[in-house]
Amino acid sequence: MNNKERALMVAEKAHNNQTYDIYPYIYHIRQVVKIAEELGFDESIVVACALHDTLEDTELSFNHLKKAFGEEVAEIVYCVTDELGRNRNERKAKTYPKIQGNWKATVVKICDRIANVNQSKEYNKRLFEMYRKEHDLFCTSLMSKDHPHNETNKAWQKLNLLMLNGG
Repeated sequence: MNNKERALMVAEKAHNNQTYDIYPYIYHIRQVVKIAEELGFDESIVVACALHDTLEDTELSFNHLKKAFGEEVAEIVYCVTDELGRNRNERKAKTYPKIQGNWKATVVKICDRIANVNQSKEYNKRLFEMYRKEHDLFCTSLMSKDHPHNETNKAWQKLNLLMLNGG
């Protein structure tokens, strides 16, 4: 069994009582993984996509992820995990600097956003409108000025095209 399959199995078990709209949560996880694969990202990013919500939404710890999937994957997942805050804006303001400092975490977060935007465009216009309003801040907060990485460009292009065609 490869790392992606193991990560999907872990994510499915960890999120087993959670839902994403009317679907089991693994539906969202698989969408994020599929986007990363379609964009041609490496195994560490694909595996982190499968696990991206585990630290935030399940009982799994950083050490669990590190032991099973290595420090790089655990660090990517840690970076995309929301910090505590009184509201969404405060949580994102505290979390975005972590993501921006790790280009692979940036890719995972963009793939997650693409999946969420796709879903909300079809099934939840209010949520889509929130993502549309946040888009400029999302981009400026996560685009690294110090360490621009060309690998993130294809993910940014896909998200920007989706937002452009969504409104």
